[in-house]
Amino acid sequence: MPVPRTLAYGYFTPVRTLSATALLLLACGFAGGCADSSSRPSGAGAPPSVLGGPDPVVLRVARSGGTVSAYAYPALDSVLWKSSSRAPALDRVIAFGPDDGYLAAIDTGGAPVRLDLRLGGVAAERKIAVAAVSSADGGALYALTSTGELTRFTPSGGDWSFQPPLPASALFAQGDGSLIVAGVRGDRLLVWRVRPPGQSVADSISYPLHGDAAAVATALPATAGTVGDRVFFSANETVVVVRKSDMKTAQEIDLGDPVTAIVATPSGDRLFVALAGDRSLRILDRFENGLSGKIRLPSPVSELRMDPLGRVLLARAAADTVYVVSLASDAVQGVVRSAWRGDLPLVLPDGAIALARDADVVFADATTLADARTITGGTKDFWHVLRWNGFRPRSAGLDEPVRFRNSAPRDPVGYADSMASGDSISGVITPPTGADTLRSSAAAGAVRGTATGTATGIATGTATPPPRGSRSDSAAGMQFTVSFAALLDEKAARALVATIRVDGQAPRITTSDRSGRTLYRVVLGPYGTREEADRVGRASAHSYWVFRGAP
Repeated sequence: MPVPRTLAYGYFTPVRTLSATALLLLACGFAGGCADSSSRPSGAGAPPSVLGGPDPVVLRVARSGGTVSAYAYPALDSVLWKSSSRAPALDRVIAFGPDDGYLAAIDTGGAPVRLDLRLGGVAAERKIAVAAVSSADGGALYALTSTGELTRFTPSGGDWSFQPPLPASALFAQGDGSLIVAGVRGDRLLVWRVRPPGQSVADSISYPLHGDAAAVATALPATAGTVGDRVFFSANETVVVVRKSDMKTAQEIDLGDPVTAIVATPSGDRLFVALAGDRSLRILDRFENGLSGKIRLPSPVSELRMDPLGRVLLARAAADTVYVVSLASDAVQGVVRSAWRGDLPLVLPDGAIALARDADVVFADATTLADARTITGGTKDFWHVLRWNGFRPRSAGLDEPVRFRNSAPRDPVGYADSMASGDSISGVITPPTGADTLRSSAAAGAVRGTATGTATGIATGTATPPPRGSRSDSAAGMQFTVSFAALLDEKAARALVATIRVDGQAPRITTSDRSGRTLYRVVLGPYGTREEADRVGRASAHSYWVFRGAP
């Protein structure tokens, strides 16, 4: 049936943490059109541009297993990187940690898999049968075993297990290292938190069930999820939202029909719910504390998939029919044809949608949904897209001998790629002499381009900023990060974090490996302009330097 043409306007989504993906939400805008599969034009318009930020990367591996290849999107004809180990046949990706470069996935046998995108290694945990897997950072994998035991696998091996006193069906790893678990016992839905390496339930909450308890337990993994500061579940016809901070009920809404699928926007502010046999999606809004509207669909849908940038929602209908829903207008943008797999259809960084059509992967244009590009034989591969700067060429300065302060300056671009390429003195990493901007706010009237550490173990050094000329520093796509220190001691880094707070925000610690040692970087940002980054640095009352790019 024809679908009315709609126009989707860009919008901004609030975020709570500045992960590599979440940064892009602040600049996310999307324009959409509509065309069903029988009325698409033969060609597509000008291709949408890829938004700025970390590099858009497409990972591909044979669906039967093999070497993982990375491509810099949209250049899919040139391999950027290959893994040194073979990956098993993958079913879906569950988490990615940009700091350490770990990608967590589940293979077609249900076993957890960890890919190390820095070293190219692949590890699969097949020692025990698992029923559910979760990860927050790609590194630590949490699993529910077939015997009901909770266990954690880290890159160094399995280091924690727990036999819960309550039956579990679904689990959600949290960024703080805790684990939120859900299950059904008798006529109640149970939600609780475990804090490894502890051996007890830390917090819990329960809800009465109305209907078949066994059906709720079976459906929990597919009708539950976590995002931001909330975790959500369905119990037959009821949707329950729980705050992670205090394990209290945030929302509890009876929708009148059994829930078949739930998905959240990247910010977690809205939930989209599909009901059995219903030709519409219900919208639950955290700010309105209840239902805020419906999205009419041509037919009922069974599964939902969210665009990582929150521009569109994909809804699986009968056969190979997929509805594309614009989240800017809350209306169906159009209809595309694709098989529904663990990886495809997939929304790409520029808004195009990768579709599985027989043996080929076809890209649907972001605006018109017309067929814009075909990857012949592409469906034989498993596809995944991420944003990461880790595949950039290694800075030449990292392979050079140590240069002290009287050495010739290095190109500041190399420092932007890896701020750890400076001198190392007694466990302190000092900024290289080519650093973009280095200032000390600890001493009034300090000369621009100099800084002195304010505590033992904090980075010190000198730098001369490059000439700015008449061009604005807020050029399109440019970002600036405030760095306070790059240390070899985690405790010192955390102690420094505790002393800095600007605009209610504390710095975060990013890590990287340098010559077999872990480097802990204390940073704020990135910011859209140099001026804003400088303002934050001055307001911190600590020594700092500003470099171009994101950490």
